[in-house]
Amino acid sequence: MARNHGFADGNKRTTLILTHLLISRSGYRWAGASEKALNREIEELILTAARGQLDFDDAVRWFNTRLRPKARRQ
Repeated sequence: MARNHGFADGNKRTTLILTHLLISRSGYRWAGASEKALNREIEELILTAARGQLDFDDAVRWFNTRLRPKARRQ
């Protein structure tokens, strides 16, 4: 999404919102960092991807260090 530029403006913001939505609906939660720090990290990830400087394996590693499964309700 970050590289697609489907909109005249707001592509990175849209990517940020979609990332949060996808993570939540996939049964995961963000771990570790404060919301402010996490948003900065995600913004940098999106910018790196938009510049074409992020490969798939690097993205997988990035998400693996920051995501945890949500606790299941009983």
